[in-house]
Amino acid sequence: MAITREQKKLLGQKIIPYKDRIEELDAELKKLDSISKKNPGVKDYVEIKKASIIIQKCNILLSMSRLSYEIQNTKNDTFLNDARKQVSSTVNHLLKIVGEDIDSSFKESSEGAQKLNKLTPDVKLKIVRALRDCTQGLNDELGQNNKWRWSFPDIHYKIATFARNLFDFKEYDKSKDPSAEFYRERQEMLKFIIEQSQYAAQEFRSRYELSTNDVSDLHVIRRLLESMKQIFILTGNQTEIKKIKTAIDANEEKIESVSSKKDKKK
Repeated sequence: MAITREQKKLLGQKIIPYKDRIEELDAELKKLDSISKKNPGVKDYVEIKKASIIIQKCNILLSMSRLSYEIQNTKNDTFLNDARKQVSSTVNHLLKIVGEDIDSSFKESSEGAQKLNKLTPDVKLKIVRALRDCTQGLNDELGQNNKWRWSFPDIHYKIATFARNLFDFKEYDKSKDPSAEFYRERQEMLKFIIEQSQYAAQEFRSRYELSTNDVSDLHVIRRLLESMKQIFILTGNQTEIKKIKTAIDANEEKIESVSSKKDKKK
C-alpha cells in the first residue's frame, strides 16, 4: 500500500523531537573532536565518550524507524542504515585504541587495555554491553532477510575483539578474591567476552553456510575459538577446554576439506 500524504506529514511532525535530539548529540560530538585536537593526550578517552553518544544516536534512529512503521507500516532503511554505519565506524575507531587482534597474547591484550586504564571495570562492562545491545537491536529491527544481514558478523566479531582487548587480564589474574572491588564486574566482563565470541563464531558459521562459502569466514572462526581456548586455560575450566578443542578440530577439518576441494578444481 502506498504511503499517503497525511502519513508522511504525521511522521514528519512526530520525529521532530528525535531529530532535535540528534542535532544536540552531533553538536556534542563536534565539541569532543575539538577537545581531542587541543589535547591529544585525552584522545582515547574522547573516543569512548563519542562511542556512548553514537550509541544514543543509534537507539534514537531505531526509535524513529519504529515510529515510521507504526505510522506508515514500513521500516525506514535510511534511518537503519545510518545507524548501522555509525555503529560499525565507532567499533573500528575503538579497535584502533586497544588493538585489532582477538587471538593476541594476554600480555599484548593487557597493553592495549592500559591505554584506557582510567576506565573502571564497571564502566568497561557498560560500554561493551551497550555496543552489543545496540547492534543486536539494529539487527532485529532490520529483520533476518535484510540486505545488510551479512555485515553483522563482522560487527559482532569486532565487539568481541574490543571487549577482549579492553579487559586487563593481568589485573584479573591478580584479583580473584570475591571480596575485591569490581570482582563481580570482572567476572561478568569475562563472561561477556566468551558469550560474544561464541555468538560471533555462530554468525560467521551461518554466513559461510548460507551466503559466502568463503574459507576466510572459517579462518575468523578459528581465531575466535583460539581466543576462547586461551581464556578457558587461564580460568582452568577443563570441561570447556575439551569442548573448545573439539570445536577447533572440527573447524580445522572443514578448512582442510574446503582447501582440498579448491586445489582439485585448480
